[in-house]
Amino acid sequence: MNKLLGSFLILCLLLSCTITSKKSEQKKDNALLGSWEMKQIEWISADTVYTIEKAQPGIFMVTPERYTTIWTPTEEVRKPFVTLSAPTEEEIIAGFSSIVFNAGSYTSTDSTITTEAHIAKVPGFEGGRQFYDYTLRMDTLSITMFDETYPDGSKPDWAGKWKTCFTMKRIANEKETTP
Repeated sequence: MNKLLGSFLILCLLLSCTITSKKSEQKKDNALLGSWEMKQIEWISADTVYTIEKAQPGIFMVTPERYTTIWTPTEEVRKPFVTLSAPTEEEIIAGFSSIVFNAGSYTSTDSTITTEAHIAKVPGFEGGRQFYDYTLRMDTLSITMFDETYPDGSKPDWAGKWKTCFTMKRIANEKETTP
């Protein structure tokens, strides 16, 4: 009986190592790995496309296990606080309104990525998911958010009506910088 149990445990250990190794290989082959600089933003509906051709600063970063996105949804440059250490209430509201960010975990295929926020600009979105299609050509990433689900399973008003397409250029390649 002890030999059978020992053999079973060794088999489980070997299987676990094989699965972990395959997951690591899949993550290392992930073409999204690295840092991406926002270049253009498009909001697309059935009859309208609104484009910011020269996007304000924004970054999308992907590691083997995590993602981070931070971007400015306006054409205008963000206005600095008059006194950086003592902003007015109006400056705080304008600053909060002029930026979007989420960070968390993700799953991906060769053409989709689904993110799950662990921290978000909007309190309560933690656990929410965003769904994207993407294409990668050389160092240009086009990633289109086509759906979003709140933590309670509900959807925003724009769901099914609008898509947001981000065009980005690679600014760092983790595969080249990570041993």
